[in-house]
Amino acid sequence: MCSSYTGDLDPAVFEEMVEAVGVGVAIYDAEGVFRYVNAAYADLLETPRDDLVGEPVWSVATELEADRFDDYWDSFAEGETRTADTEHAVGERTVPVSTVTTRRRIDSTPYNFGTIRDRSALRARERELEERNERLDTFAGIVAHDLRNPLNVAHSYLELLRADGDSDELEMIDSALSRMEILIEDLLTLAREGEMVGEAEPVSLDAIARDAWSTVETGDATLTVATDGDVVADPRRLRQLFENLFRNSVEHGDGPVSVRVDITDDGFVVADDGPGLPDGDPDWLFEPGESGDADGSGIGLAIVAEIATAHGWSVTAADRDGDGTGAQFAFEGVEFGD
Repeated sequence: MCSSYTGDLDPAVFEEMVEAVGVGVAIYDAEGVFRYVNAAYADLLETPRDDLVGEPVWSVATELEADRFDDYWDSFAEGETRTADTEHAVGERTVPVSTVTTRRRIDSTPYNFGTIRDRSALRARERELEERNERLDTFAGIVAHDLRNPLNVAHSYLELLRADGDSDELEMIDSALSRMEILIEDLLTLAREGEMVGEAEPVSLDAIARDAWSTVETGDATLTVATDGDVVADPRRLRQLFENLFRNSVEHGDGPVSVRVDITDDGFVVADDGPGLPDGDPDWLFEPGESGDADGSGIGLAIVAEIATAHGWSVTAADRDGDGTGAQFAFEGVEFGD
């Protein structure tokens, strides 16, 4: 470490700690000169450590300016810690990073001690989400206008036909139009809300599940809620999660199904005694358009996954008893109410 260190700092003091951190570490002084960098930071910038030590911090940290460094240095209070998302660059290599910088004194001399993490993957994910949201916003506009208008026209003509008397065929048309309305609402929900939730609060699983059950056409299906526990969630979106799971169980059942909601050590489960899950990787069920059939929209479980992610939960799908019958959706990482 001595080859990457200059000044009065004893490298032995930092040896064990710095190598165990697993992230980039850099120390610079009141002159803005790097006095120490570890191997992880040099590797991040794909440059030798000795090429960094002794160089000014503003030659790497793009947010700092040489003629304003003194003001920046003087603005730090003793022991103060600051975080920032910025970029560090050497030559043609620029890396988006997250930094945590703390003012510390060693042998009465002040230094800024910083840890630096590569956030390239996070930046790429952020760009991906921005592009996705833009596409979804455009799609939501198309759905709201281009699909609702012809649907309203179809409803108007259906009412005219009903003036001459009802028939089984007209009821089938009405059912198909109602299904289209559900599909449009699901698409709009997925596009406009996605992974957003409102303020979380303790919510009774029993109350919210039964409330959701009352809004779904369940026919002869039955619901059992085997817990009176509370979870911390956005009540509106949790109810929507249950509605979509209940609708999925009823629509994919071969007859009247029994649905059960129960608590687990790390969350809750919603299970049914229907025909079970299709063959293959169950994760595809949460992709938009994948979980539907002739009677479903294929959007409901995608919304379930979005709501879970928005709360910081994970969701997995599996056969209820491991024997190919029944379906179970398990939510983990859930915070319980008091």
